[in-house]
Amino acid sequence: MAATGSLLAEPVIGKLRFVSKEHTPEASPHNFHLPDISEFGDERLVPLCSMRPLPTVSELPLGTTHAQLHTHGFTAVNHPTTLNRPPYDTASWKDPNLLKEYYIPDTAQMLKQITGCKTVVTEALLLRSALWSPSDALATHAGHGAEPAETPAETVSDLETGFPQFIGFDAVKGGASPAPKVHLDYAPAGARSHLRMYHPDLSAAAADIIRVEDSLLASGRSPKEDYGGSGGPRWALFSVWRPLKTVRRDPLALGDQRTFKSEDYVPVNIKTPCLGLPGVTETFECESFVGRYSEGQEWFWVDEQTPDEVLVIGLFDSDVEKEGGTAAGGTLHSSVELPGTEEEQARESLELRCLCVW
Repeated sequence: MAATGSLLAEPVIGKLRFVSKEHTPEASPHNFHLPDISEFGDERLVPLCSMRPLPTVSELPLGTTHAQLHTHGFTAVNHPTTLNRPPYDTASWKDPNLLKEYYIPDTAQMLKQITGCKTVVTEALLLRSALWSPSDALATHAGHGAEPAETPAETVSDLETGFPQFIGFDAVKGGASPAPKVHLDYAPAGARSHLRMYHPDLSAAAADIIRVEDSLLASGRSPKEDYGGSGGPRWALFSVWRPLKTVRRDPLALGDQRTFKSEDYVPVNIKTPCLGLPGVTETFECESFVGRYSEGQEWFWVDEQTPDEVLVIGLFDSDVEKEGGTAAGGTLHSSVELPGTEEEQARESLELRCLCVW
């Protein structure tokens, strides 16, 4: 395939928000939320390298200049899917039954082709369809974080307590909003907490991983250094990001993991509810990273990304972790502000989060 568009076209300039040097951000009191936007005081105009043209999944291994998971920490492919063709329309993407029937298995097959993994466990689908606000539908998902009178137990649907989780699908609360803050959803410690605490069905799917890691810890060894030779399967967390209409504002920008320094990653805890346990309103602290700016960082995007075009974003990889590096296969990312797009309609996108096991 042809060289990636970043080598052929003048980069577009977009605004990203970083944590200022020497600043320690305060965690948000809201569930699933990064620190308040005021904590991201270092606003930068950065060049965005286009990833166009996008390969198909079968062409991806041939793209020697295209962003790849094993080099950049993310990739982008042209991957049409059933729900983008008649008789389906944009509304079909908000129907959990259709997503279960078509999109989840289609995405699992795509990830198996791209990564070579044997198993894909879809844990959540997150619908974003609102303009940015300090607190959105994530904060009160499944009744967590709401006042008791606001969310009677009988109004919490199976989509919010079941597995996978459907977040942002409530007709009253609406979808979530973009996240205009440079971040990585899981630090390595947070990825491990997530497997154990997020939902009992995810923990069950990761039982072999958890058993081996806990055994290493019990014997005084480190999952980071010793997991590779322990007999436990390789595992990774990914986000698959697809727009529901052509993106005109707040596109996603992704940082090439090779261009970041260890000090660019700032740990922060995200208040996360323990889901799938009726009557349980407990939360746990999931360690994530927010980003600092440094010279030499390279940022990528897909300009005017369409519903047939998919971003695959690395969040954690046990094989990459043993090689060293702070992010362990994850990549910093953020929605990005483009000058002149302020009056465009809200972006609509669907994020599928999953565990992959080899």
